[in-house]
Amino acid sequence: MTLGPLEYVLVGFEGNRFTGQILPELLAARDKGIIRVIDLLLILKDEHGNTAVMESSDLSSEEAERLGPIANDLLEVLEQDDVEAVANYIPNNSSAALLLIEQTWAIGLKEAIMNAGGIPLAGGLVAPAVVQTLEAELEEEAAKKNQAEVKAAE
Repeated sequence: MTLGPLEYVLVGFEGNRFTGQILPELLAARDKGIIRVIDLLLILKDEHGNTAVMESSDLSSEEAERLGPIANDLLEVLEQDDVEAVANYIPNNSSAALLLIEQTWAIGLKEAIMNAGGIPLAGGLVAPAVVQTLEAELEEEAAKKNQAEVKAAE
């Protein structure tokens, strides 16, 4: 069985509150075959820096039901070492969701690369701040292009 690329994502929330607003998009991406959530941990950090971790097996039946089919996919492969590795990124009196996501959309590409004798040499993600800067630049360029098209149409 070929796995797609695996990515971990740490999403922080001030004040130890999860609203569930992200869940519909996670489910939509899963249902479209774009990703599979391999594991999901909720990490709570109190005002003194102490952490508590909730795994899917710690959730009430109501909480697990809200996860829907994602709950059935979870393999629970993240461990205490993984929590310790990311805990420093979480400010005191806040929480985070640590997701391990398989990029299922890329399985065919990965197999094609392997079948062609290709060897992955490096990979990574662009830093969120860099992506935000790029988004702002693209938005500005699109606005300028739109203004030019409006002027040309007048």
